[in-house]
Amino acid sequence: MKKEYESLLTPWKIGNVEIKNRIVLTSMGGTDLFGWMEKNHFDKDGARFIMEVAKNNVGLVLPGCQPVYNPMFGAWLHKNKKMYDDLAKWVPELHKTGAKLFVQLTAGFGRSFTVSEMMEKLYNNKVLRVLSKPVMDLDRITASASPSPNRWSDKLPSREMTKAEIQEMIDAFAKSSKMLKDAGVDGVEVHAVHEGYLLDQFALKYVNKRTDEYGGSLENRYRFAAEIVKAIKKECGKDFPVSLRYSIISKTKGFRQGALPGEDYVEVGRDMEESEIAAKYLQDAGYDMLNCDNGTYDAWYWAHPPIYMPENCNLEDVEHIKNFVDIPVVCAGRMTLDVAAKAIADGKLDGAGFARNFLADPEWFTKVIEDREEDIRPCILCHSGCFNMCHYKGVPNDQELSDSLHLSRCAVNAEMMQWNKHYIKKTSSPKTIHIVGGGIGGMEVARVAKLRGHTPVIYEKSGVLGGTFIPASAESYKGRLRELLTWYRREMEKLGIEVKLNTEVKDISKFGSDPVVIATGATARVLKNIPGHETVSYTHLRAHETLMNL
Repeated sequence: MKKEYESLLTPWKIGNVEIKNRIVLTSMGGTDLFGWMEKNHFDKDGARFIMEVAKNNVGLVLPGCQPVYNPMFGAWLHKNKKMYDDLAKWVPELHKTGAKLFVQLTAGFGRSFTVSEMMEKLYNNKVLRVLSKPVMDLDRITASASPSPNRWSDKLPSREMTKAEIQEMIDAFAKSSKMLKDAGVDGVEVHAVHEGYLLDQFALKYVNKRTDEYGGSLENRYRFAAEIVKAIKKECGKDFPVSLRYSIISKTKGFRQGALPGEDYVEVGRDMEESEIAAKYLQDAGYDMLNCDNGTYDAWYWAHPPIYMPENCNLEDVEHIKNFVDIPVVCAGRMTLDVAAKAIADGKLDGAGFARNFLADPEWFTKVIEDREEDIRPCILCHSGCFNMCHYKGVPNDQELSDSLHLSRCAVNAEMMQWNKHYIKKTSSPKTIHIVGGGIGGMEVARVAKLRGHTPVIYEKSGVLGGTFIPASAESYKGRLRELLTWYRREMEKLGIEVKLNTEVKDISKFGSDPVVIATGATARVLKNIPGHETVSYTHLRAHETLMNL
């Protein structure tokens, strides 16, 4: 391991619980231990993912957020004792890895709940709304601090939660936490005064217009989150650690209006001045750690930074807020190991949070420790698999419901969390497979074919592997794409795959009965809807050709 990373391997404490190093797997939807958007049960696939990460030298693992009130079938998390019994049998195996486990519990989504066209129809048809209520009570699921528009859809607004519903939620947190503690879990994380989820909607002035004890003053707006941790501590004891997922600054201009890095704007949510007070208030209420980033779902790209966002985009704000609390703080959001290690060594940060990296390559931190960073399959920050419902403008969730149930996804690791669907199985009848085109698609075919026992041969017309991915990765900020391209080229060498460069295939009949895969890619799109396009010589002016020369 590089000497500059050594601070990442130092132990630290959350309350009385010692964590062996500073690497934290932060939660992702679909990596849950009790199922995701389905009937609650001990989820063996979620457990497999968490175990795989824990085995690869991660100090603290947090599975996907677990609603204390399940949006599907309206079940309360503490009502299913069997799954806690199953969890209790599994936790000792996880602890053998040396990792600690905190389970993230969520109050829900409120106005941030992503809806599909089907849900819009269920909500707006009175008969269907009644009939679907036992399966999906949209009126309750989307309830918020105050009446407000849904983040994604104009057809499914949020109503105000009642105080009875708030108390029921607080009680559910305490009961679920106690069952998790009894199952051997090391702590819980409350989700979340973060990203504009339900608890955050109570905290944020632009959403919360209540006039009761849960609205108005800062103390009132953060009361819901404070009462949750107090209830958990009362039920589980003061030594049972409780973390809080917390966004330092909302980075939000209004409903469905996020701020960009460096933009001059008026903050309608939590600004730094309020955050300095709120963080201390939440610590004093009983929270033992702040797991931090920035943003709301109106500015979702701060909490889920795509490739267009700067690296370590939340770190400066997290480092600042650490000066106002006495509990550990973790930062997530396009973190890089060198910057995280220095911040930890300088005492400006306690833990570094990573999530999507583990979907792309669950062994990536082990490879860092073993000085094998060139073997890491990189996350390219595309959101195509893990977060494909994200859009800049509010639209219904265009992900198929069947594809959003149960599992997470990864665009560069087809097997991840889909082990029963995508897997590499040795062939009993090896063949020579001719692959026409040496782009990402062609190289992935060759890689999988080789691992299965076949003999792939790549034919590439140009003098280099990469195809369209070369211009696609050319822009300065697209370093992760270039890393993926480098990884694929290295895999071709490691696996000993035959590559014939400067070889154009015009007739596949010469391959006889051998299988042939055509991986020549798509044709460049001519933007005929742009006035004046006919005056441009597309023979000489194409975007991909220009980018090839960057």
